[in-house]
Amino acid sequence: MKKRLLPIPLILLIPILLLIVVVVAGIYRFSLDDEDILAKFPSQIQTVDPIVKQVFSIQTPNPWTIQVPESSAFAFIDELDTQAQIAFGPYDSGAERGQVAVSTKWLSFVDTNQYISVLIVSNQGSGVFSYLATFRYDTQRKRVILEDSLLIGDRVVIDQLRYDNSQVTLDFRQHSQNQAMAEEPVEKVTKVVTVSSNLSLLLHNK
Repeated sequence: MKKRLLPIPLILLIPILLLIVVVVAGIYRFSLDDEDILAKFPSQIQTVDPIVKQVFSIQTPNPWTIQVPESSAFAFIDELDTQAQIAFGPYDSGAERGQVAVSTKWLSFVDTNQYISVLIVSNQGSGVFSYLATFRYDTQRKRVILEDSLLIGDRVVIDQLRYDNSQVTLDFRQHSQNQAMAEEPVEKVTKVVTVSSNLSLLLHNK
C-alpha cells in the first residue's frame, strides 16, 4: 500500500512566495535605467524668491529681509519698482511701522556676493532717512543680509554713487540751514567712505 504524501504546510509557502516576489522585483528594477525611474516620480519644484533673482541674479528660496537700521525690526522686501528703480517692503516693530527701500539704480558690485547701495527708511513720521548700506549673500544660509549701514541724512537727494577700489564717493544734496524741509534740498555735499573686506563702512572727511 502506497503512503499518501502530506501537503506542504502553508507556513512554509509564505517565505517561498516572498522570496519569489523579491527576485521578480529585483529583475524588474535592474531592467530600468535611471531616467525611467525618475520619470515615474513627479519632480520637486523649488521655489525661488523673485526679488532676489531680479536684483542680484541669485537663485535662493529665502526671501530678502533687512534689519531696519537703529531698530530691531525687520523689513520684508517683496516688491520691485523697475521705473523708480527700487526694491521695497514693509516693516512693523509694534510701536513703529514703515517701509524700507533699496535703490537698484545705485546698486554696485563690491566683490563676489558683496554689494553696496542706498537704503531708504520711511516711517509713520515725516522723516525719510537715507543710508549707505552694504549687503552680502550668505551662501550657507542662502540669504541676502545687511552687513553695515551709514546714515547719509533726512530727505536727501542722491546725485551720484561711485565705487572704486574699496572706496565709495557719494554726491548728494541736503537741506541748508535756511531751507524748509518741504523744499527741494540745494546744498551739495560729497562724502567719501571706505569699504573694508568685511563690508564695514568708514566715513572720511572731504
